[in-house]
Amino acid sequence: MKLNQNLSVVNMAQQDIPVITEDTKTRYQWVPVGIIGPDDFFQNVTDAYNNSTTNAACVEGIADLIYGKGIYTKNKAFEETLGKIIPQEEIKRVAFDLKLYGNAAFQVYWDDKHEKIIKMFHSPVQNFRAEKLAENPKIENWYYCTDWTDHKAQRNKKKVAAFGTSRDKTEILWIKNYSPGKYYYSLPDWIPALQLSFVEAELSNLHLNNIENGFLPLVMLNMNNGIPAPEERDTIEDLIEAKFTGTRNAGRFIITFNDDPERKPTIETIQTDNLHDKTKYVAEYAQDRILVAHRVTSPLLFGIRTVSNGFSSQSEEMKTAYSILQTMTISPFQNLIINFLSEALTVGGYEASELYFEQLTPLVILSETAEETGQSIDQVQDDINEQSENPAEIEDNPSSVDPNIETETLMDYSKTNPNFSKNFETYKK
Repeated sequence: MKLNQNLSVVNMAQQDIPVITEDTKTRYQWVPVGIIGPDDFFQNVTDAYNNSTTNAACVEGIADLIYGKGIYTKNKAFEETLGKIIPQEEIKRVAFDLKLYGNAAFQVYWDDKHEKIIKMFHSPVQNFRAEKLAENPKIENWYYCTDWTDHKAQRNKKKVAAFGTSRDKTEILWIKNYSPGKYYYSLPDWIPALQLSFVEAELSNLHLNNIENGFLPLVMLNMNNGIPAPEERDTIEDLIEAKFTGTRNAGRFIITFNDDPERKPTIETIQTDNLHDKTKYVAEYAQDRILVAHRVTSPLLFGIRTVSNGFSSQSEEMKTAYSILQTMTISPFQNLIINFLSEALTVGGYEASELYFEQLTPLVILSETAEETGQSIDQVQDDINEQSENPAEIEDNPSSVDPNIETETLMDYSKTNPNFSKNFETYKK
């Protein structure tokens, strides 16, 4: 008798390092930005935040430190006006978007004469796409859509002018850092850990499935009484799954009734050696790399405890770590927001805004510093705010351009920077 053999070659799932692409070759008027799919960058970043505990803790913790206690002005005459133009809650949302997505946006509302900014609101960057560049090397418009995955919703998208390119009532002020190889969008500073954020998520799925399966090992159940019809096979599989999977079914046993010992079912256990040690190593490695990507000097600042920290005490660790984090990570974000806002307010009819962030300092640092210096906690906080004050704006200094540099040499750089020619014309004036 000839026996039928079914042989399949199984290709195990493979993942490559995520590559973020700005697709300028599509037929659309806007520029999609994607990682795995053609326009899934923002959704993947959101998923990495929602599903990775370490990533979420870092994003939220650093975003809170960026916002601090809010943004204020040293110009007392402008203080009340600033509060009316930009509510503090809007600054907090912008700081969060800038940390999570690497991009942030304000909706800027002008008066009827387009001479004064009257209001600035946070706008979710995941709902915007940049218009393709034409002759002007500056992005002139943004497209707004509530769901870019829905083609019907795309038909109702709205076109909004970029800040400083029109005389419309509403404009979009886009805030981003420089990212090599990207022009339309910026990347979050933690993007190298995107893949490892999904690793943490998959580890959670692994442990959840183990719990639901009652920590049973991988089992092969062979039914040795012939090959049933496809419908009957599906029924048998459903019955076995219902009886032996799920947390309430842990510890159950199997009873089989057979009229022939040779046709009894066989149960084979497929052992995975050292699974616990392997998952523990992967979990610790993923957490460590995510912390590195966020430039977290001490996980204790965000309530994360690791095995070793290299400090003799938690107090020493937090003081040193906070100082480094504030200087190397928090201040650059704050300066970026302040520089964009200061320029926008200047264009919008407000001189000498003199903006600064009031810092958020861990209480343990304030208490110990106050005890060491004999100051009150409020005095220590004031000193920290003064030492951490951000420059209100970056002033262009035409004299910084060496007059001896040949014009042709300068213009060569326009090939790599679309804005260079325009900026150079400004310097020549």
